[in-house]
Amino acid sequence: MNTLPVDRALSIYETLADRSAIKGTRERLSKHLMKIYLKGEKDTHRLTVHGLSYLRNLDREIDSRN
Repeated sequence: MNTLPVDRALSIYETLADRSAIKGTRERLSKHLMKIYLKGEKDTHRLTVHGLSYLRNLDREIDSRN
C-alpha cells in the first residue's frame, strides 16, 4: 500500500475538523489502513474513506476521555 490514502485522509480531516493531528496519529492510521489493505481492499479512495472514519472515531475517543 502506498502512503497516498494516509496522507489524503490526514489532510482532509485536519481541514474539515479544524484540528491538527496528535502525535502518533499517522502511525496508528497507517497500521489501521494496512490491516484493511491486507484484507483485500486495494482502492485508494475507499482506503481514504476508511481513514477518515478512523480519524473521526479516534477524535471522539480522545474527546470522551477529556
